[in-house]
Amino acid sequence: MTVGIKLHGYGVRWDPEGRCYRVRNETTGEWLRSGTSGGLASFSSFSAAFSAWRGFEVRRQVGA
Repeated sequence: MTVGIKLHGYGVRWDPEGRCYRVRNETTGEWLRSGTSGGLASFSSFSAAFSAWRGFEVRRQVGA
């Protein structure tokens, strides 16, 4: 799968070719990668992908 893919959504995206959800940091454009293989991380459920995205997405600190 190419990283310049046509995925829909914000942060958590459905990959129709891989038939799974992918997670992207919308601030940096970086894709979440698997710690074991180094490939793009994949999730079978939106909930799991959303939880991973919440930890991966960079958020501005209040007062920063």
